[in-house]
Amino acid sequence: MAEKTGLPLRRSLANTPPLAAGILFGIGLAIATAAVWAVQELGTVITALIVAAFLAVGLERIISGMTKRGMPRWLAMTILFLGVAIVLCGGIAAIIPAIVRESAEFVENAPGYYETFINSRLVDSFGGKDGLLQRAEGALTAGNMTKALGGVAGGVASFFGGLVWTITTILLTIFILAAYVQLRKGVIRLVAASQREQTERILEGILRQIGAYLIGALAIGALAGISSWIFMAIVDIPYGALLALLVALLDLIPQIGATIGAVVVTLVALAVSPMTAVASAIFFVAYQQLENWVIYPTVMRSAVKVSNLAAIVAVLVGGTLFGVVGIVLSVPIYAAIRLIGKELVLPRLDKS
Repeated sequence: MAEKTGLPLRRSLANTPPLAAGILFGIGLAIATAAVWAVQELGTVITALIVAAFLAVGLERIISGMTKRGMPRWLAMTILFLGVAIVLCGGIAAIIPAIVRESAEFVENAPGYYETFINSRLVDSFGGKDGLLQRAEGALTAGNMTKALGGVAGGVASFFGGLVWTITTILLTIFILAAYVQLRKGVIRLVAASQREQTERILEGILRQIGAYLIGALAIGALAGISSWIFMAIVDIPYGALLALLVALLDLIPQIGATIGAVVVTLVALAVSPMTAVASAIFFVAYQQLENWVIYPTVMRSAVKVSNLAAIVAVLVGGTLFGVVGIVLSVPIYAAIRLIGKELVLPRLDKS
């Protein structure tokens, strides 16, 4: 039957004049080239849409929980975003005094840091203070200063560009949440009527796992930040509030985020004393083992049911292909692909 179906197609291709076949091939190549160019040019926009959709799916679990109790959707969204704004403003209000205090302490202790640095073995290896100044004068040429100022300007532009795209992503998240029900119905209607029930079941499973992953990742990150802040308060590591926030944010990156945060805190602890740095390294190694083998598997096993090996491989692949965004989204995307395979591919293989 398949051979009979393919015969008209092969005959039509065989009977196509060479000029027409070349034109068709050229048109197809041009369309493919234009599509690749469009994806490259719209890379930032596509990334913002993907991140916004990911956040919207996670927040939808909270909104749906309120709407199931009879609350109107607009009221549920208002309460959610007001709650998020209050938490963020409260967190910023709690962190700002600590940052101001610790910044003032840093400025006050800066002369002592300078003297310690000047009298260190590192400076001696460069010929002492005079040798270091000579090297600095040789480095501060007009060309190097121009490059440095260009780098600073580029960094400032990148910062404000990132801020603009962050605000854009937040707005896209709100718009996607507002039209979430209509968007979901529209996706289901694109499928043939005979397959809509199965498609809706698969889509529901994917969205549920993505939402559970986001909530679980936020909980794990918050726990890492709180634990780090308590430890830094005990051993008297400076800038504890700011570093704890950094650890919590970095911990949202699966597998490697906690390690990056631990390295940053340990380097700051090294400025206090070598023993404090050793204590910091021991704490973060112990906590990371606890998180990797107890906290993370427990939370994610109930959320997306992904093993540690699968999570590590997914993170490596996602990071290699799509950078930080790929690292963050790799685990839920793997869970979605696995669910699709379980619902569509495996039943067909079992019947064959």
